[in-house]
Amino acid sequence: MPHAKLKSGQRLYYEITGNGPPLLLIMGTGLDHSCWNLQIPTYSKHFKCIVFDNRGTGRSSNSKIDVTVKDMAQDTTELLDHIGIDSCHISGLSLGSCIAQELALAMPSKVRSLQLHGTWSRTEGYAARKFRSQIRILETLSMREFYEISMLWFLTPEYMISHPEKVEERIESIVKSAPRREMLIAQYIANLNHRSIDRIGKIKAPTLVTVGSDDTALPPLYSKETADAIPGAEFVIIDGSSHLHNTEQPELFNKITLDFLFKNT
Repeated sequence: MPHAKLKSGQRLYYEITGNGPPLLLIMGTGLDHSCWNLQIPTYSKHFKCIVFDNRGTGRSSNSKIDVTVKDMAQDTTELLDHIGIDSCHISGLSLGSCIAQELALAMPSKVRSLQLHGTWSRTEGYAARKFRSQIRILETLSMREFYEISMLWFLTPEYMISHPEKVEERIESIVKSAPRREMLIAQYIANLNHRSIDRIGKIKAPTLVTVGSDDTALPPLYSKETADAIPGAEFVIIDGSSHLHNTEQPELFNKITLDFLFKNT
């Protein structure tokens, strides 16, 4: 199983599938690389897909607790250097989208195109209250109970009714690969401290921003504000989906994102 040893002491687990231009996929808070499983079979027909587990998540190690989004962007840059990739297409969901923003700002030459899914660029109002609430829940309940509650933000009621077995499987998978409680709290604190709204206007890479119309984890207004701040960014709302819109409507998500990639390859 391949791991990249970083200067910070982290060891990041990664997988590479397919051939073609490199495409790096960055997952969100506490979620491992398997949350891209509904994209990889389609993407890998056209691209060399690189997925990995953020520090402390899944099969990646963690040598310290305190972490910022910029730290995780540095991890990602070092991973690309380890693999030997000078530049690639980058797609991130939730916290992964914030990592992608910071990478595009710090190392623009590495980014051929940028995709930000369920994103935000300043943690104010609703988003801040939601993240603080999740931290309080984490400090009180078990990891299983935490994700039972958090799933209410991740998926729509319609999806939960139609796919109860898939929802249960997703919860089990997330709990199994989740970071230790203190590391997960640290990632939520990193979410709280993320602010890029005053800087993302400098992003030059072609950018696509997507969000589910019913996203209650990070409502569409946050994605729209981010798209508006990035010159030339495309903005797409996927109707009837929530935060994990790549899971709820994979065929539509894959079509939208592949069309964007083909246009910018």
